[in-house]
Amino acid sequence: MKSICVFLTVALALILFACQPVLFTEPQPQNVAATDAFPARLQGKYLNPTDSSLLQITASSMILSYHYDEKIHVSQMDSTEQLIGDTLFDMLTAKGKLIRIEGDSIVKPVSGTDTLFAIDAKHVLKKFKGYYFLNTSDSPGNWQVQKLELAKGQLTLSSLNTKEDLDQLVEITEYPQDTTAYVFTPSKKQFKKFVHNQGFRDSEVFYKIRE
Repeated sequence: MKSICVFLTVALALILFACQPVLFTEPQPQNVAATDAFPARLQGKYLNPTDSSLLQITASSMILSYHYDEKIHVSQMDSTEQLIGDTLFDMLTAKGKLIRIEGDSIVKPVSGTDTLFAIDAKHVLKKFKGYYFLNTSDSPGNWQVQKLELAKGQLTLSSLNTKEDLDQLVEITEYPQDTTAYVFTPSKKQFKKFVHNQGFRDSEVFYKIRE
């Protein structure tokens, strides 16, 4: 019985970790002044070769533009959509878009833009040891942190989404392990150690477009 309880506890912890981000009580690193703009060397357009999305960095924001083909079965069409020939109509807007028909499926283009980061009170940018850290808060005392690095035209945006990162933060900060909530308050020294020990393992790579 005891072994079953231990197994269920571990399984629950893993599920909860997979569903929630690693958070910090304040922008990281501590005791480092915020930067009021992205430097000129970072500004520009970057291409993700994996999905052809385009990331644009301005003095105050990071905006992602994407375009891809989505394949769905005709039974999965939205109730507000109507297929006439090779055109998919949105009955709410009376607009149509050309699609491809492949057997019982349709392939439709999807495009849009997302603002990933915009410097303000809830989006704090800090520079530390050659990296830029993007701190984003959606509630007091809960900050998500990403790492941004540019080297030889390669821009790497890294997040905290792996169990290895979590285990390392728990060890470095001596955080209680018998908990399902992970909100860290590392010292500047501890955060530096985490970064230098390959923290932020979940990375996405973009390449700068020369204009």
